[in-house]
Amino acid sequence: MKFICVTLLIITGITQSDEYEVIGPSAPVMTVSGEDVILPCSIKPNISAVNMRVQWIRLDLKDSIVHLYEDHKDINTNQLQSYRGRTQVFKEELEKGNTSLKLSRVQISDEGLYKCFIQSESWSDDITVDLRVEAEQNNIDGDEIFHSLKSSVITVAIVLSLIAAMLIVGVVYKKRGLQMEHQRINEERETLLLREERTESVTSLLRKHSVNVTLDADSAHPRLIVSHDGKQVRCENKDQREENQDEEQKNTFDNYLGVLGTEGFSSGCFYYEVQVEGMMEWYVGVARESVSRKGRVSLIPQNGYWTVAKGTFSLWACEDSYVLLSLSVKPERIGVFVDYEKGQVSFYDVKSMCHIYSFADQTFKEKIYPFVSLGYKLCKNSSPLIFCSDLSPLGDSYNDT
Repeated sequence: MKFICVTLLIITGITQSDEYEVIGPSAPVMTVSGEDVILPCSIKPNISAVNMRVQWIRLDLKDSIVHLYEDHKDINTNQLQSYRGRTQVFKEELEKGNTSLKLSRVQISDEGLYKCFIQSESWSDDITVDLRVEAEQNNIDGDEIFHSLKSSVITVAIVLSLIAAMLIVGVVYKKRGLQMEHQRINEERETLLLREERTESVTSLLRKHSVNVTLDADSAHPRLIVSHDGKQVRCENKDQREENQDEEQKNTFDNYLGVLGTEGFSSGCFYYEVQVEGMMEWYVGVARESVSRKGRVSLIPQNGYWTVAKGTFSLWACEDSYVLLSLSVKPERIGVFVDYEKGQVSFYDVKSMCHIYSFADQTFKEKIYPFVSLGYKLCKNSSPLIFCSDLSPLGDSYNDT
């Protein structure tokens, strides 16, 4: 009976969370520099957001926290300097699900894309708001000046002179424009070549520390199936454990659909790559040997986990306070690099070799193992997660494993 009740509560929670969504304006929000503006964002249907996490970020800037509301208060320690003292959410409106942001004394540099991310214990969603900022209107009316000058003969002479000058300038600028266009094309070509060289260089450097990762099936959640070669893991809808097996004696994960690598590392550097293409939800990273695998344990450094994760709508680093990550494309293959002595765990998008995130200045005192998870209790993935073994130089390796 207890099992049935718990199951009903889980199903009810999933059903309720699917009924809510974050909504915002479909058209850009227009304003003038120097004015105040409100960036609309709310939950539909209306529910209280008082106990939720509300984060506004700039999608086009690095370290882009604009405003963070969490645990019933504003936490703007990592807020961009240019927004200090200019942002606020309407505390009295949070009860109605209104999570809009007020931005005071708008500047031209405020123009850009803003994401409103709302997260509760059972669901999360986000929308993007496009803010357009115009300069202050000039009080001088150019048409009035033109018509006042038009009444004099001097004006006619000036206009003719201006037309002639504009024709000359137009010819000069056209020629200069062609030269600049050629220069721009050449610079873009050089930039692309440098980027390719840098990507190849970074890839080669990291892959010097490649290790052959196989998965430890004995550590896997009972609903996970590890392939015979230990390179792939997928999820089934039922437990894969044998009957009469004492689960309390097995050191398996029982909430997170997690599994550890077979080999651990206690010194030096190591690197591995995981293919996550086609997966809706995943956690990738490393874990120390003694981590707790039972119960609801947050996958954060304080608990011995260093991971980045993807959900239905977002990508984040699993810090004590989750750090949202903004990438132009969804990564298909994740590279994980660990420097044991320096206490650093770094993540890369292998295809572009773009840096995703790093945990720095960590302290490792025991073995560190590769770690992945396909979700928390529920698995949304139809594709398997694959540990890659084709770690030859980039250009020869980015194929299906």
